[in-house]
Amino acid sequence: MKSLLIFFSSILLILTSCTQTENTDVLKERETALLTKERAFAEKELEFESLKAMRDSLELPTDTVIALKIPENIIGKWTGKMICTESNCSEHVIGDLRNDSWEFFDDQVRITNKSGSEKIYFAKVSDSEIKLTSENSSPSTTQSIITLQLTEENKGRIKGSREFTGNNCLSKFSVDLEKIKN
Repeated sequence: MKSLLIFFSSILLILTSCTQTENTDVLKERETALLTKERAFAEKELEFESLKAMRDSLELPTDTVIALKIPENIIGKWTGKMICTESNCSEHVIGDLRNDSWEFFDDQVRITNKSGSEKIYFAKVSDSEIKLTSENSSPSTTQSIITLQLTEENKGRIKGSREFTGNNCLSKFSVDLEKIKN
């Protein structure tokens, strides 16, 4: 009887050890499949990020900024004449004429009016224009955006437009700049 009990115990032990190896093999197969899926997902995520970057680059406007600095031939002092062409602001009237002194630097412009007041504008340069934006120190101040057209045939002269917005009104000016000869 003892031998029979030992025989059945041995067989039971052998059978349970076989199931553990089978379970171990199944777990290894699942782990391998999971690693394969993780790698495939990581590749798809990289491809997605690449496609998203390509989409974002295609959605940029055609006049994207291609240079950070104002062209060398523009840097220096200019005289500026601005004429108001459109306005619903009380401080600007159509036909108003302003004569200012402009000084271009690498990435900004300083405009000085005839009373000596100065304002700094930050520049974004593209192949066809310079866009100047005033810094808003508080929400109550007016915002000014100046767009200057860059062309090869206008040596020493630049034309553009200027918009003042603020206090629920808008004023537009034509801008004509002439380089000061040293």
